[in-house]
Amino acid sequence: MKNILVVLDGSESDEHVLGQAVQVATTNGGDIHLFMVVYDSIEELNRYVGFDNYAEVKQAILDEAEVKLRVLTDKFGGRFSSTMHWGRRWHFSVVVEAKKISADLIVKAVHRHSRIAEFLHTPEDWHLLREASCPVWLVNDAAEPIDKVVAAFSTLEESPEHRQLGERVLLKARDLSLALGVELHVVSVIPDWLNSQVMVAPVPAMPGQFPYALADMGEEALERAQQILNEALDKIGIEADLSEVRTGFVDTEMADAVGASGVLVIGSAAARSLPGKVAAKLFGNTSEKVIHHVLGDVLVVH
Repeated sequence: MKNILVVLDGSESDEHVLGQAVQVATTNGGDIHLFMVVYDSIEELNRYVGFDNYAEVKQAILDEAEVKLRVLTDKFGGRFSSTMHWGRRWHFSVVVEAKKISADLIVKAVHRHSRIAEFLHTPEDWHLLREASCPVWLVNDAAEPIDKVVAAFSTLEESPEHRQLGERVLLKARDLSLALGVELHVVSVIPDWLNSQVMVAPVPAMPGQFPYALADMGEEALERAQQILNEALDKIGIEADLSEVRTGFVDTEMADAVGASGVLVIGSAAARSLPGKVAAKLFGNTSEKVIHHVLGDVLVVH
């Protein structure tokens, strides 16, 4: 995470999101490029009715954004390269800029202490998560400092591509925890067999075997999941401050693990080459459910 693209919009959240990016860049010895999004409804008004001094008004708005950008960068005492974009549809320009500068992290703010889900109501937000060529860190503008980084790891026996994605999640989570100087937690969630309504039902015995209860299967699944998690951490040489397998619903359990002041690192296997609606479905499922419940920050890894 040495080449960071920070997306700003002239709001009060800009200082917070840039501060987080500066902390990561300082630790890793990286560079920061600023991407300022500027837009005003005069654009649409001019299209409908038009007015003589549209160009002057637009330039005045851009000049004001430039002043805000200078004041912000002066606070951090750094000389950052920057790009300014005018328009409501900003996600494509951010994706292009990220590729242009070979960014390995995009940082974007969430406003007014809202849930991440409230930030993700517009197509622009989803497009950025699906199409970005590098991880996207959605920073919640909260008062509390970040106290931990939580990696969401799947212990299901999946394809090699999913396993590789899981390893990337672990590595990015480790890098972020080191950069922020906070603990690294790795959490996996499996179904809560022990509290299932049918846990006492016996499983039909195979020839030469005795039937056993689903409770036993639940215990075996929990042990197997913990083993897979430990093996994954050992494989890539990561020592987590906490590694655990929880039982229950993945969305609520991960939200509980992250809390209001943690950062969730989660993988997305969205297919960028597919049409928008299909890709949104592929991105959704588990990732979307988890993001909907999380109150802290979210780092999405492709």
